[in-house]
Amino acid sequence: MSTTETDLSSLAALLRRVDTRQQLGELIARYGMAVDDRDFAALALMFAPDGEFNGVRGRDAIIAFYRARTAGFTTSAHYAHGWHFDDIGDDTARGVVNAHAELCIDGRAVRISLRYLDHYVRGDHGWMFASRRILFRYVLPFDEVATGIGEPMRVRWPGQAPQQADLPDRLQTYLDSRLVPVPAGVAPAGARQP
Repeated sequence: MSTTETDLSSLAALLRRVDTRQQLGELIARYGMAVDDRDFAALALMFAPDGEFNGVRGRDAIIAFYRARTAGFTTSAHYAHGWHFDDIGDDTARGVVNAHAELCIDGRAVRISLRYLDHYVRGDHGWMFASRRILFRYVLPFDEVATGIGEPMRVRWPGQAPQQADLPDRLQTYLDSRLVPVPAGVAPAGARQP
């Protein structure tokens, strides 16, 4: 293979990776809009027929879940802030998406910080979610954000008992960091600096 052929092959591979990343980013953006617009037909096409959403398996079951779950929301707004993709192949990829959502549940405004752990698959009509799992940093009514964000039991869905947050509290890296003493002369977070 000549240098020119190698260069063209490398360029083609780079373009495929960039195009895949762009298509996955668009899938993530369309997901939030479809949920907020209650566009269940569009949402269904974003999941593989045998896909999974947070333990609910199969496209029809996922859409039934969304219909039931969003029936209790008068409005919602999902915002994906940043993401990265790993193990991108021709037809599969993995990704992590950091996001926020605002919901109105039974007349109460709720703010959510979450992370999606995604597996993607390419189908006949483009990229879809093979699976999507949610980890919560917090779920707090707006009037509890200022006081509740630092507490471990900060997953507080209206009408349910508070639960421990997934992030960062259950991450091994975070747990390990809490075991390491703060070096002498280093001020802890929030301390006044001289």
